[in-house]
Amino acid sequence: MAIFDFSEPGSTPPAPEEPGRAARFPFKVALAIVVLAAALALWHQAMDPAKGMANSVFAETFQLHWPHPPVSAIPNRVVIQLKGNEKLPPVSAVFVDDTNSLDPFFAALWKLEQAKVGLPSSTEPSPEPASPDQGTQAQPSPAPSNTPNLVTILHYGDSPTTADLITGDVRSQLQQRFGDAGRGYTLIAKPWAWYGHRGVEISDHGWHIRTGVGLMREGIYGLGGAAFEGQPGAWSKFRLTESQQTAVDVGYLTKPGGGSFEVEADDQSIADQSTDADAQASASVHVPLPAGTRAVTIRPTSGTVTLFGADFRRGSTGLLYDSLGLNGATTSVVARVMQPTIWKQQLEHVAPTLVIVNYGSNESSFGSFVHKLYATELRLAIQRIRQADPGTPILIMSPMDRGERAGLDEIKTMNTIPEIVAIQRQVAADTHCAFFDTFDAMGGDGTMSRWYSSSPRLVTADLLHPTPQGATIVATLFVEQLGLGYNRWKMQHGIALPAAGPVIAPSAAASKSSPQPKNAARHAGKKAGKN
Repeated sequence: MAIFDFSEPGSTPPAPEEPGRAARFPFKVALAIVVLAAALALWHQAMDPAKGMANSVFAETFQLHWPHPPVSAIPNRVVIQLKGNEKLPPVSAVFVDDTNSLDPFFAALWKLEQAKVGLPSSTEPSPEPASPDQGTQAQPSPAPSNTPNLVTILHYGDSPTTADLITGDVRSQLQQRFGDAGRGYTLIAKPWAWYGHRGVEISDHGWHIRTGVGLMREGIYGLGGAAFEGQPGAWSKFRLTESQQTAVDVGYLTKPGGGSFEVEADDQSIADQSTDADAQASASVHVPLPAGTRAVTIRPTSGTVTLFGADFRRGSTGLLYDSLGLNGATTSVVARVMQPTIWKQQLEHVAPTLVIVNYGSNESSFGSFVHKLYATELRLAIQRIRQADPGTPILIMSPMDRGERAGLDEIKTMNTIPEIVAIQRQVAADTHCAFFDTFDAMGGDGTMSRWYSSSPRLVTADLLHPTPQGATIVATLFVEQLGLGYNRWKMQHGIALPAAGPVIAPSAAASKSSPQPKNAARHAGKKAGKN
């Protein structure tokens, strides 16, 4: 907005100078600049440049730019190629699945890929891994089936996930390849103003909101770790902005004496649901949406209702990527907060193909906890997931780099971040989970310093939350590594890879000449989620 907006009532332009009056030299302003520059120069002489004061301070004072370009913020890429009978190598140093725990997930992706190109959805790969020289030639034999193909990924995380920044781009890239089954799970209302979900605009009123953040005890929450209690007068409206959805599943809590709620499509009532039941349990109602629906409204109509989330779908084939982020969340949300029976009912209903555990940024502020207790907490989280949903693959995704300021112009990596990543890697190996090292994939130590110095900036001023451009880079790195793992699985099972040249993967080291991913600036100009 302009400093002077003449279109608003009461706004007036500054009075013009008298005609013919000569402009006077601003002596006071010039003197202030000289004094400031002299003070900075004296300070610079007295300080060790390595500990804070450097020439870049003068550059910022006069809004100039030194000609030396920063180190590239984008990790370089390495090419993985097989020669002759060479044994299949591990996916990469940043994507680890030594026990092949993701095989069921990759098999489900293969069915989706077959269905998308019109082949029978139950086409099965060869039961025995193929030798390397057969890995790009053998084809599985098709077997007809009418079973719908739906792959659901649950991504539990903290504040970047709350704003659907990284997860929104992962969803877009995976759905482009494997099919779009819908926008997926959104909370009933916005616990924070910056809560968001790509393709769905949420407005709400009148709910009593509870989340599992900061608690160390069990409670009744929905799949996303939040619950919303409301009476007549409360409402939530979901505007569908990117693609048409064909149905919505509304999650709620049944209980004796529970109230009722209704679902509207473009302000027309299409369903009414009671939550009254003999026992307390998690439940869901599937509501088909009329063709062309642009807005869905959910409102209590009697008594008190407890709602959890709205899961938007389009068809029964494709991929769902549910962003289940809570602002300020830690691993304890999964390890201690979700009530086991209710959570088990929710996971049985959703039937995820993969669960991603993506915490660590908030834990990094508590060094003593990280040193003494974090490994135990993470192991407990994995145990709780497996008790609630046995057999579903789990992938531990490390936090991004997190910067902190040292002096006036130095940004360094918080020393707890590499420790958290090392703990997560070890716990993943011990518990037979897959592991993605976000920290090293994006460049490792000092990444946030480079990202903050880049143009455009890839991280916000808190040196923790990525901008939309930075989030897209992280998402692309993750999807590329997941694709490498998927291709390796194909080769192990004798499935031909596309004849599109070598597989390219990001390395953990940064390169000065590496290009930025083409879609990294796709969301340029949009605001990043706040903390």
